[in-house]
Amino acid sequence: MKKVLNLIGIILVILVICIACNNEWEDEQYIQYACLKAPAGGAVTQIRVKYKGDESTLYKLPVTMSGTTPNIKDRDIHIKLDPDTLEIYNKEHFYSRTDLYYHMLDETFYDIPNSSVHIPAGKQSGLLDVNFKLKDLDLVDQWVLPLVIEDDPSYNYKSHPRKDYNNALLWVTPFNDFSGTYGTTNLSVYTEKSKQPIIVDSRITHVVDENSIFFYAGVTKEEREDRKYFKIIATFNAESDSTGTVSLEAAYPEVINLQVIGQPTYEIVKMMDTARPTLLRKTVTVTLKYTYEDALELPNYTTRYTVNGTMSMQRNINTLIEDEEYAIEW
Repeated sequence: MKKVLNLIGIILVILVICIACNNEWEDEQYIQYACLKAPAGGAVTQIRVKYKGDESTLYKLPVTMSGTTPNIKDRDIHIKLDPDTLEIYNKEHFYSRTDLYYHMLDETFYDIPNSSVHIPAGKQSGLLDVNFKLKDLDLVDQWVLPLVIEDDPSYNYKSHPRKDYNNALLWVTPFNDFSGTYGTTNLSVYTEKSKQPIIVDSRITHVVDENSIFFYAGVTKEEREDRKYFKIIATFNAESDSTGTVSLEAAYPEVINLQVIGQPTYEIVKMMDTARPTLLRKTVTVTLKYTYEDALELPNYTTRYTVNGTMSMQRNINTLIEDEEYAIEW
């Protein structure tokens, strides 16, 4: 009998705890803060923006109200530029390597029509419209649009106290049909004295315009201080929907003495994925051969390189999504 009474007592205690827990969820568990939905562990957030030349591309940045209960107020969340956080981030991550700093995007390359976002009662989020126009943006440097939620005693909200949530360092990365990361294991680099090729696993390419990209010659690293002198601009000249020629041009021909051998070409192959029928796999393969010189790395010495082979980039595209920026699985 005593055991039965003890068991009944335990059950009653559990029921009381459960009821108390359920009542707690009716109240707000956390303070409702205004947030920008671009946290990345204190780092920058890379956003892909379709390059459209003189036309603008619309990007929508989510603005949210945190919390466990519905938002019951009409709120107007105010957004402003945040150059201070960007400066701190650069100093903490790159120290004296100022050539690697993220640069604040100049206002000529973007427009924010309305710097406040309205979140009506009953809704948890809104969208900040940013129009990017990225023609002539030099991607030798990396460009960030730093934004933060503005606080004021007169506003009917508070921003999140954590930097990762009340601000957004948007690393703006334009793309076209040919930009991205190419696999370059089939691209051999030789010096005059080497018999074994130097192999670089991959090469990042950057947008120049709708049909052009640039990459760094041969074995030049993205982190090299004088990397801009080794820019090679590749322009894709279509001959059909899937093939064409590629024109190569040095950004600083007097420095690297670029010599193109033969006619570079490209080919595009599209194939639907067998496991995921709505996924299109698009592969761009470039075949090229060229020579260039590097007289900057070692004092009083010029290294001559020959580059020969192919480089390929594959994009996985979800055909169910109309917006190209979100359809590509980056």
